[in-house]
Amino acid sequence: MKRSSSPHPWQRGFTLTELAVVLVIVALLLGGLLLPLSAQIELRNINDNRKAMAEIREALLGYAVVHGRLPCAAKPDLASQATGAGVEMTQGAGGPCDPRVLAGVLPWVTLGVSESDAWGRRYSYRVSSTFARSVPPPTDAVSGCDPVPPIPVNAAFPLCARGDISIRSAKAGVLVATEVPAVIISHGNNGHGAYTPEGSRLPSGADADELENQILVGPAPDWTDHPEEKAFVRRSAPTATYDDEVVWIPPGLLFNRMITAGKLP
Repeated sequence: MKRSSSPHPWQRGFTLTELAVVLVIVALLLGGLLLPLSAQIELRNINDNRKAMAEIREALLGYAVVHGRLPCAAKPDLASQATGAGVEMTQGAGGPCDPRVLAGVLPWVTLGVSESDAWGRRYSYRVSSTFARSVPPPTDAVSGCDPVPPIPVNAAFPLCARGDISIRSAKAGVLVATEVPAVIISHGNNGHGAYTPEGSRLPSGADADELENQILVGPAPDWTDHPEEKAFVRRSAPTATYDDEVVWIPPGLLFNRMITAGKLP
């Protein structure tokens, strides 16, 4: 007689219950890996964006050294390939700025920098009119200075010029910087209020401090300056609702570069 052989216990396959347990464990492990990976990607975007904004500030200072003034803003609602997209809007060759676009988006073509931040949205930009006039400036450029200096020959502004932009720690917070010539804002990962390369604007969100920064550019086609709204917010750290990155041109740094280049006094 032929003896029937039974399978060894170790030859038995997985049951459905065991397979389900294994799949759950694998899913938990993958989920634990994906969260740190997404956090790492966001941290890389933040660092890359801060580096890009530091380069933009240097480009603005370089532009001032060459042209004797800061550039005007660019029209925000033009698609990237449209005529005039990324070009500063002036009232004539060499300035001054079109009053409608003291606030707008960064003139990336004029400056030769990237159009978009690390999340693919345009940078908002606002310049004080005092620092974006034509060269040489009008005779009233030195009004209010004490003592009154000569009208600058190679710059749009004298050493006594003061910007009209302020930076605060929150909408009603303490002042971080005053008399700022220009400010640049990236609207972060959430992109609230930012313009896209297609010329469309993203929703505003609800954070009060982000809304304060979005006054830079009004709804198209109204790009008018808002004289009553010249204080922007830079928080020391992002939150669940605020992730704007804010960089400005310190007046002392601008004056130093202009003096070193022989544009002032």
